[in-house]
Amino acid sequence: MDKMIQYEVSLVIPIYNVETYVRESLLSALNQTFESIEYIIVDDCATDHSMEVAIEVINGHPRGKNVYIYHHEKNGGLSAARNTGMAKATGKYIFFMDSDDEITPDCIEKHYAAIIKEKACFSIANINLVGGKSIHIKDFSEDCSKKDLLSSFFLREWNVSACNKLYLKDFISRNRLLFQEGLLQEDIIWTYYLCLYANKVAWIDDRTYIYKVRENSISHSKISSRKIESLLFILCTVMNDWEKEVVNHKYKKEFAFMVNFYRLNASLLLLNYSGTKEEAASYYKQFNSGRLASFSSLSCQSIVLKLPFSLFRVLISPLYSFYKKISR
Repeated sequence: MDKMIQYEVSLVIPIYNVETYVRESLLSALNQTFESIEYIIVDDCATDHSMEVAIEVINGHPRGKNVYIYHHEKNGGLSAARNTGMAKATGKYIFFMDSDDEITPDCIEKHYAAIIKEKACFSIANINLVGGKSIHIKDFSEDCSKKDLLSSFFLREWNVSACNKLYLKDFISRNRLLFQEGLLQEDIIWTYYLCLYANKVAWIDDRTYIYKVRENSISHSKISSRKIESLLFILCTVMNDWEKEVVNHKYKKEFAFMVNFYRLNASLLLLNYSGTKEEAASYYKQFNSGRLASFSSLSCQSIVLKLPFSLFRVLISPLYSFYKKISR
């Protein structure tokens, strides 16, 4: 598809089974105050009426002429859809949003102004969390901009989502940054490599992205082996980099914090695992022994993760269930 217009920003929106939310999501994207945007819609073979709703919105909007739709032959998942979006993008900058979320009217304008001013590789802004609580979504601290980027990533001082960040496309291309296809929680590893390569980041205090906690996403659903395997893959990948000194060992304390956080996160997810108790216990052992446990300290977290899985379940399950209940 030939494009005669040179856009400043390519806004990539994968669409898959979001017919209830996609109208509001697309309207928030199309109603931006920033003008030079191309919209890259990736149809990832939805089985509901998501694309019909999307096309209705696009055809009825004045900016519909700036929307380009690309169809996958089969469902490839979020990573594959984002990779398609990056490959088709012609803008100088790329922005990702999910098709069940929304952005504020001045979102792109604020990101663009910040990244231009700072001559940055990418920008980071805060997220407005609506309808629930999350340990993964929080405002970054005022002094984040003064800290080393990789250090603040390891300490989880800002949200690692690939969404709500504006990326210099040339930076992405030069470093061959693609999303790992087939992986869940792929944003963790994507953002890790961003931080390894970036030399300048623009920080935006405003909340420019609206993430709504949906009823069906409040976790009473069982955790799949794919999600556990993805977390294991991510931790093993960063551990390999540590052992090869891809990561400077001056970050030992911060790196240990991140590894131990995700070890605990995975162990808690195993309390609601969809498979057998034996499989859960086997995964628990992989996360909490050997090299992944080599950064254990005398913290309460590390002591808890030394418990046998049977005892961990008995002691921690009631507390975890209570936390999920109050997080609604």
